[in-house]
Amino acid sequence: MEIFADVLLFAGMGLGLLSIPFGFPGAAIAFTSAVAYAFLTRFNGAIGWTLLVMFAVLTLIAETADNWFTAVGARRHGASKAAMWLSLAGGLLGAIILGAPLAFVAGPLGPIAGSFAGAFAIVVAYEYSQRKNLREALRAGWGTFLGRMAGMALKAVITLAMIVTAAFARFT
Repeated sequence: MEIFADVLLFAGMGLGLLSIPFGFPGAAIAFTSAVAYAFLTRFNGAIGWTLLVMFAVLTLIAETADNWFTAVGARRHGASKAAMWLSLAGGLLGAIILGAPLAFVAGPLGPIAGSFAGAFAIVVAYEYSQRKNLREALRAGWGTFLGRMAGMALKAVITLAMIVTAAFARFT
């Protein structure tokens, strides 16, 4: 049972880390694996309540990082509040609509590129429709892109830290 719990823990956490660039809630997937491990080991294994609470806080920070950083990047580069919210919808739609065609060119990175392109395009289109200034619209779109990249990077770093912590707790 212990080997099964270990495999579940690290396979789930690894899957969570690998899913982040595709826009999935990777930190939440890693956290769910830790919860499953704790229950399978009846909280007598490497992961107990203290570590689960720490992972829960880190997961909350990581999973909201995309939104916060996207909003900050967009705002810092002149996007309106409406454009910031639209960037989230544009990212989702871009991954769905543009992801498949881009997958032929970029392989598994197609949905990621589609997500960024969708967010960028919707912000630029909205800001241009409001201001009639292409330069400002492009600047707002660029800020959205940078913010989204920063949010994904932070989510990946936090998820990796959770994996390293779990491995340290399990194997030391």
